[in-house]
Amino acid sequence: MAEFDNRYASNGKGNAGVALGVVGTALGGLAALGNGGLWAMNGGNCNRAGWGNCGECSENTPVTRFELDQQKELAAVKSENALLKANTYNDQKNIEMYKYVDGRFREFEAALAQQAVFNQKTSDGIELVRKDIAMEAERRCCADNAIVTYANATFYAKLIAGITATTDTTPQSTYNPIPKCTPCCNDN
Repeated sequence: MAEFDNRYASNGKGNAGVALGVVGTALGGLAALGNGGLWAMNGGNCNRAGWGNCGECSENTPVTRFELDQQKELAAVKSENALLKANTYNDQKNIEMYKYVDGRFREFEAALAQQAVFNQKTSDGIELVRKDIAMEAERRCCADNAIVTYANATFYAKLIAGITATTDTTPQSTYNPIPKCTPCCNDN
């Protein structure tokens, strides 16, 4: 094994001590410069309890509890604001959808109402035609009976002479092919 020379090790410890002393003195001198030293060279920005990045704030810069609470409150307000905006947007979209659906329902209601009016009109017309047909049938029956009765009375002999030459006559019944309708103005 190689021998280790204590002379150099001792010398290294001394050199390290001197170097650290020089660095410490330089830092101490820089800290004495200006208003607050090296950490506050930017007029005190980000100088929190002796920490700082020469006026540069970053994610790893320590914050106080007060600043943290402020950030929490700010985040809560932003979240609430975003929620209110989202709710307002949803409400607007829901109102638009309601207006659209309501408009479509109104169109359907109008079409159904028109159809109901048309159906009632048709039903009333059919009922009127039925009544007219019934009335016409009754009028026809009476008129037809009147014609048959007139024809029977005028052109058909009511008494027919017998087959043998006698003076006897036989009454004949008249024939009416039209069925009896009631009530009829010509019923005899």
